[in-house]
Amino acid sequence: MSQPLCIVIHGFTGSPREVQPLAKALSTAGYEVVAPLLPGHYCEKKRMDKATASDWIGAIEELTKRAIYEKRVVHLIGFSMGAMIAAIIASRHSIRTLVLLSPAVYIVTPNVLLTRSRRMVKLVRENRFLFSQAMRNEFTSMGSAPLYNVLQFQKVIRDAKKRIPYIDIPVCIVHGLEDEIVDPKSSYWIYKTVSTQEKEVHTLSNSGHLVCYGIEVNVLVKTVLCFLNKYT
Repeated sequence: MSQPLCIVIHGFTGSPREVQPLAKALSTAGYEVVAPLLPGHYCEKKRMDKATASDWIGAIEELTKRAIYEKRVVHLIGFSMGAMIAAIIASRHSIRTLVLLSPAVYIVTPNVLLTRSRRMVKLVRENRFLFSQAMRNEFTSMGSAPLYNVLQFQKVIRDAKKRIPYIDIPVCIVHGLEDEIVDPKSSYWIYKTVSTQEKEVHTLSNSGHLVCYGIEVNVLVKTVLCFLNKYT
């Protein structure tokens, strides 16, 4: 019998590196892991311009359909926009479980802006050089994306929000309470909205958006592995 397959999906303007610590831990635990690069990502802007929401969703759907055809046990794991793509695929195809990390439902809310401000003030107090670096990193990735792709990103969110109420498989949601990009209320909304009764939501008190690189990454890994092992 083949190993259970985990398809791990990175976020908007990111790369598989965003989820690498978790992907590596899953592989060590005996799962086969695929962490694809979404179309148009990690490319020059002209190529990014041509990437659409359908391209991103289609790339993951193709992997999922192939695994289902091969009668594999499939776990979908998505981070940020990747979580929303995973939710869309989970609503269309028969997979075993769905894991959502920092799912991007509500972005740039007053709560997010407050969290971001607190973070910046803390960095200023600790080290002004770190502050300048953080400021650049904070606004470079999404801010530098072509407007066309930002609109495609929003399209993914809209599609996922329509489909989430119909998800009826085991769901695990993890969110950092210090998320400076996506409001943690996104995870609570999904938890309340999915139709499945086999659902759990976990918060990481000291983690920001990149939960796979936060100081509580070991807690994240244990949480995800415990969940997957229950349904594998």
